[in-house]
Amino acid sequence: MERIPADPALEAQPNFESMAYRGWLNALIDGGATRENAIAQMTEGWRLERQERIDLWQQQVEEEARELQERAEHEKAEKEAEEQEERREAEKKKPKINDFDSETPVADVIIPRPSQYAIQKIKNMEYVELWYFSPDGCREAAITSRSTSDSDDAFGFAKVDGIVALKTIASFKASQKALQDHDLSWQKTLLCYAGFIRREWHDRLAQNQGFNIGIINNALYNTLSNDVWETEHDESLKLVRSS
Repeated sequence: MERIPADPALEAQPNFESMAYRGWLNALIDGGATRENAIAQMTEGWRLERQERIDLWQQQVEEEARELQERAEHEKAEKEAEEQEERREAEKKKPKINDFDSETPVADVIIPRPSQYAIQKIKNMEYVELWYFSPDGCREAAITSRSTSDSDDAFGFAKVDGIVALKTIASFKASQKALQDHDLSWQKTLLCYAGFIRREWHDRLAQNQGFNIGIINNALYNTLSNDVWETEHDESLKLVRSS
């Protein structure tokens, strides 16, 4: 339907006796109507035609109003969806704490935490001395962490997979007090075995020659056990001679 540019109800009735309507008026008179009846017919015809256009105008106004409302509702829905998405993204970025059981107290034993250096080594599947997970190593990590409260916020450059990246300094700073696995004093035989095979396991992995570290090699264990016993025997003899 062609759009109606203005409200037909505002139109004034034409002057049907003017020159613009002279032909139509004369045609009606020639058809047998009086002048008064001809003007009345012309007026009624114009009124009916105008009423049709008024009805179409009202439909057009209602249709345009409905389209405007639908457009406004659509824009409002889009804006609300964008705001909801922004709130969702902002909520994701907020620091969150996991839920907890209000009836559960702290455990009887608190497991010491190793240093960030040792943890990062484990994440990278790299060799790290067992000392870092010993009581001495965890105690050293706790002392170092307390003495440098902002250590977790300090960053340095490190090369990761050929790319230079920022990492916390604590994650790649080794302890000067760390001991080699075979130098640990407790459970020497087992620790020596674990230390040697862990070092060998990492070296072989780098050469794509990895083995199952969970299978105990009794021959290697016995050899290391004898070495430890001989070392302790020699140290005991030295102590006896010096006394």
